[in-house]
Amino acid sequence: MGNVTQENRNKTELPNIEILKKAGNPNAEIPNKTGNPNAEIPKKAGCPDRYEFWLSALTSLSGRKKIHMKRIVPAAEEIYRMEPEELQRICGLTEKEKGAVAAGQNVTEAELDETAAYCSENGIKLICFGDRRYPSRLEHICNPPYGLFFRGGFPRASDPSIAVVGARNCSAYGKKAAEQIGFELARRGISVISGMALGIDGAGHLGALQALKSQKTALQETDMRRDADRSAGSAAQRIALQKTGRTYGILGCGADICYPARHRELYEELIKQGGVISEYPPHTRPRAMFFPQRNRLISGLCDGVIVVEAREKSGALITADFALEQGKEVYAVPGRISDPLSQGTNRLIRQGAGIFLSAEDFLKEMDIFTAFKKASDKKPKLSLEKSERLVYSCLDLSPKNLDMLLTETMISFPELMENLESLREKGCILEVYHNYYIRSELSDFP
Repeated sequence: MGNVTQENRNKTELPNIEILKKAGNPNAEIPNKTGNPNAEIPKKAGCPDRYEFWLSALTSLSGRKKIHMKRIVPAAEEIYRMEPEELQRICGLTEKEKGAVAAGQNVTEAELDETAAYCSENGIKLICFGDRRYPSRLEHICNPPYGLFFRGGFPRASDPSIAVVGARNCSAYGKKAAEQIGFELARRGISVISGMALGIDGAGHLGALQALKSQKTALQETDMRRDADRSAGSAAQRIALQKTGRTYGILGCGADICYPARHRELYEELIKQGGVISEYPPHTRPRAMFFPQRNRLISGLCDGVIVVEAREKSGALITADFALEQGKEVYAVPGRISDPLSQGTNRLIRQGAGIFLSAEDFLKEMDIFTAFKKASDKKPKLSLEKSERLVYSCLDLSPKNLDMLLTETMISFPELMENLESLREKGCILEVYHNYYIRSELSDFP
């Protein structure tokens, strides 16, 4: 594999280099290592797979290219070890892409262990394309991210979500409107997605967090009344109170970096009450070029976008454009015709965006809960035997061969082949190439 020797592969002493920069991420900042450089770093529960981390950190390759490579070479470790020329031949890499992979392959396994351990210690998790947890909303957008790093939680496909975005330098009216929108949406069980930026984004997050705080207070009061009077605070009331929406910040930097720094308190609250998510690996500094790309994830993770205030060339309009490309509904809060902060939103309305006047009217027009119920009702209800369920549970959108499945299921070869054939006939799985299988779709089954 290039000029990487086996001796370099097996060394445990970490050189004084920037690990992620070597992996093709020139924007990374790695803190100096402390402690014993020769100590073996143990694999910890919850650590991202080091080879998946490595592939996700190759920011010189697009998400779509990584997904294409994984469909041909199913294991990230195989990509890590394969000769760049062979990868170029079978995956159709350009010279630039081949060079990016070759540069990334200089990272040693000890270095990968260190970054995986850093993620585990700092609560940074990784979801990759093909994982059952990967958001179905992002699967078919233009250039879906291969990997998503996050701290805290992750929005569930079964929960409705709305993006609240707008100007950084917003007016007092715009900030108040965004807070109110975030509050009203979260109070009704809708997750609020935004970019954690100053201004409208942060206000939308804060409104959702206020709804969560109100929910917590109401739950405590319900419990106190129930203790005082057994008839007070029914289970149904408590369940209704628990259905407040969460809020998630999509970052244009690593998930371990708080940007802007003034939002440190908000950043910590998001981790506790929702999550922060990034396609960029840890230690990646924020750069202007990352934020427009980040906006496609904000729109991609939601069911609709509300633009509160925006100038004529606001970044929020980029999010609205992505939303329209992805087939999402776009709404705008109208403003005064003489106000520069309303030029972008008023133009969206002129071009056909919905007019946001109240959360109640908005939800009625979107009919979001009915849409989710219909989508849930359309899920196929399959009846599988116990052994079929076992095999099916081991598959996702990353192809697995017979050896992998035999190891994971621990059943006999004839039984495995019989179950694979049965699952194929039922339309549950696909054989993408000889003896490599995937699920036919991501679902909550079994």
